[in-house]
Amino acid sequence: MKDKPADEVIYNIYMERDLFEPIKSFFEELGYVCDGEVNDIDIFMQKEDDSIAVELKQTLDFRAIQQAALRQKIVESVFIGIFTPKDRYSRSFQDKLYLLKRLGIGLISVAKRSGKVTILSEPIVSELSSFQARNKRKKKALETEFQKRRIKSNTGGVTGVKLMTRYREDALLVLNALFVLGGEASPKDVKRLSFVDKSSNILRDNHYGWFSHVSPGVYSITDSGYQALNEYEDTIRLLKATPRD
Repeated sequence: MKDKPADEVIYNIYMERDLFEPIKSFFEELGYVCDGEVNDIDIFMQKEDDSIAVELKQTLDFRAIQQAALRQKIVESVFIGIFTPKDRYSRSFQDKLYLLKRLGIGLISVAKRSGKVTILSEPIVSELSSFQARNKRKKKALETEFQKRRIKSNTGGVTGVKLMTRYREDALLVLNALFVLGGEASPKDVKRLSFVDKSSNILRDNHYGWFSHVSPGVYSITDSGYQALNEYEDTIRLLKATPRD
């Protein structure tokens, strides 16, 4: 077995207690009086009427978030203290950060080598409306995809299954039209028979490998396309029977 890189070895020897002194010193410089393990709270501190609890964790996971949320019952402000994560800018970590902001739980990190303390998120509840305002385009895309699907045939909660998106519906109608036209035709004729406005794009992009560009302005069906005609026979029949939008 190959030796682990030096930085990975260092990463693994850090314990939750190694977070204590840097975070304690950080808040003491802000005027707080701090102590550890006060009624099971890893760090508890006060400054005048303000009290803060910090739960120390090696990683930010559900258990850490759950524990911090329970501390909110008795303490005005709650932080989770972690080591600065390597995946700080990943989608997964940002999703966790979103959850903390919605719950009003702060997040504070400690760099392993330098001990530098950084507040990644303040313990302030972020209103849902502020996130929704930033994601109007995603909401619109969601509603558009839903509304434009001719049939609603997907089963929720499954994985590894081909989803019936609006694009796949259109591609199947294009495939069927090409089949009806004898397996070889122009995009114009396919559009006329399929009633799919983007027929030319679907034929050209060939996302599923169902089409072959055999000559200028002429497309044919590939072996994969014929297999799809059999696989989606019932779906195509239902699509054809569904009113066009």
